Parts: sequence; structure tokens; C-alpha cells
Amino acid sequence: MRVVGLDLSLTSAGMSDGREHWVTRTTPDDALEARLDRIVNRAQQMVGGTNVWPREASLVVIEAGAFSRNMQTGHEELAALRIMVRHAMWRLSIPYAMVTPTGLKAYTTGYGKATKQQMVAAVAERHGLDLSGVKVKEGRYDMADAFALAAMGYAHIGQPLPTEGQPAPLASLLAVNWPTVEITTERN
Repeated sequence: MRVVGLDLSLTSAGMSDGREHWVTRTTPDDALEARLDRIVNRAQQMVGGTNVWPREASLVVIEAGAFSRNMQTGHEELAALRIMVRHAMWRLSIPYAMVTPTGLKAYTTGYGKATKQQMVAAVAERHGLDLSGVKVKEGRYDMADAFALAAMGYAHIGQPLPTEGQPAPLASLLAVNWPTVEITTERN
């Protein structure tokens, strides 16, 4: 089964299925509608399958909003982007789960208030995904978050990604409201 993690942002959205990692960048100079459309379309492309793994995703894991940051700039637009992506997954009949930023950080690093740098280091240490060569402006942090979201999804469906070191905290995985996913044994 294939799981896709989506770290949605209005400027740099990370997408990963554990094998391939994309960043979709937009600029505030473009019309908001065009930016939203570009990100939703790229998310649908990633979910539909890539050249590396041409199979539609069985589950999508999306980072939820950080509601502790009330009325931050772009809050309404980012909420709209999440709803648009969720709607696209609904139209494709692909189940999705929403993971809080704290839950994602706790699962990945063992600490719910981890920094972006700690997330990148934990993904490298635990899964061997070295993003140190990716510049921050090219989406290093977005790729790490998207990969970690996908890793949570794979763990949930019983196909955990290869890991080293301490296992991820089970409590953060159990805290997610996971959708029902039809588990298949067919591998691609």
C-alpha cells in the first residue's frame, strides 16, 4: 500500500510517499486562487502516483492547523487550502487523516515542541533520509514534515518504514483519528 504525507503551506507545500519527496512552491505575487489551484493539483498528482511509484495512494496523512496560533497572517487561506485538499481526496475516494503539529513532532522526535531542525535530524537518524543537502528555501523542512506524516501513515497500516534507534512513541500514533483503510497484501 502507498501512503502520502502532505505538509500544506501557501508558499512551500511538502509532499512525500516515503520514496519520493516533492515541494510545491508558490509566490505571494500570484493570485491566491492560482496558488491554491497549483498546490491542490500537485497534491492530486502525488496522490495519483509518481514515476517512482505509479500507484494511487491508499491513505493520505495531512498536517492539521496549529490552532494555538490564533489569527496568524494567511490563517483563513491556509484553512481553505486544507479544506480544498480534503475535498479533492473525498472526490478521489481516498481516505485521509489529520495529524496535529504537536502529534507529528512527538511521533517523529519524541518531543511535541521540536524545532524544524530537530525534525530534519530525527528523520535522518530514524529513517536515513538526509535532507541536509536541500536548502531551506528549497523545502528542506517541508519535505521532512511530509515524510514524517507518511511514516505515521505507514506505521498505522502496519507497513512501518525501516527505522533505526528508539521506536516512535505509540501514544502519538494512537491520538490520530484514523479513517478505515482497506488493507491489501498486494505490493508494488
